[in-house]
Amino acid sequence: MVMKIPSAPQKVTLNITNKCNLECLHCGVSGTKNMPGDLSLNEWKEVVDELARIKVFQLLISGGEPFMRADFYEIFSHILKYHFRISINTNGTLFDDETISQVCRSGRLDQIQVSLDGPDSDTHDSIRGKGSFERTMRGVETLCRWKAPFSFFVVVSRNNKDSLQEIVRISERLGASQVSFSPLLPQGSALSHVHDLFLLFDERKEVEAELKELKKRYPRLIGGSLIKTIERMQEVSRIDLPDQKSTKAHKITSCGGSVSECSIRPDGWVIPCDRLWGYRVGNIREQAFESIWLYSRGFKRFRERYTRRMDSFLECRDCVYTFLCRGGCPAIPYNMGRGIEGWDPMSCYRVFTGEKESYV
Repeated sequence: MVMKIPSAPQKVTLNITNKCNLECLHCGVSGTKNMPGDLSLNEWKEVVDELARIKVFQLLISGGEPFMRADFYEIFSHILKYHFRISINTNGTLFDDETISQVCRSGRLDQIQVSLDGPDSDTHDSIRGKGSFERTMRGVETLCRWKAPFSFFVVVSRNNKDSLQEIVRISERLGASQVSFSPLLPQGSALSHVHDLFLLFDERKEVEAELKELKKRYPRLIGGSLIKTIERMQEVSRIDLPDQKSTKAHKITSCGGSVSECSIRPDGWVIPCDRLWGYRVGNIREQAFESIWLYSRGFKRFRERYTRRMDSFLECRDCVYTFLCRGGCPAIPYNMGRGIEGWDPMSCYRVFTGEKESYV
């Protein structure tokens, strides 16, 4: 079966540098962190020109830490020549009033997402390095002075599982538009800290219960992929299972990577998303982005996942929930050495309830 794809992605993440000033225990891009080979300013401008020509709608500027580049605003200014909506991912420690004032005056910024892993120095610094919390808070103060739209991105781990309520409170006080909670993913440096960072089953259930209560109390403030997973599992738990013979397994539809979005690494490699840092499909130093998007073998193979049904996974073949499941994140099995065809236990209802064991 041939899958029809759009002529261009709706969203592209531009990871403009491998450089970063922090040492995060769960860094997803640690494999290339601080390595040489970042695209030059002119190369990034050429990328932006092409993305504008093929009518990509949204750009997310990320890294590494994007504000490590001395020419950050030159890249940003070039993006402003076109129609793009723009977002920025940052650890919040490096920007100043001049840069943020310029960014905000553009009128094209959707949001700045700031990584926050604790409500205080003890918690946040234990994950991101000594002094990082204080520097991030100074950065947030700068955002507040210029009324920049910003949110917080929180990776939930064993280090901060007891601080979630305090994180929400400080986010509300500082005026964040949202607190996005994400599960810790098996990628990058997190793979070296599995026993220290990953939640045990009982700890996950405690976190889920607390986040459900926080969502009730702060319905507009709380969000993120972890919240969506919890809500999805709640929906499944309320569904009466029909006769399995009368239902068909659902097609895999959970991931937008290679269909509606993709990422470009600092060294020019195109990947389905930042979670799949090692899944390289083509390099823009060697061929045009449009050609990579439409014709690369790597994307073709990745898109084949979406032509399959849930019961094509060996582990899911006899599951009664395949008519509800969407397939989860292909980066989980890929980063665990099982390939993109593997099943994702972090999106599995039976793992969620404890009926089935996870390999993460």
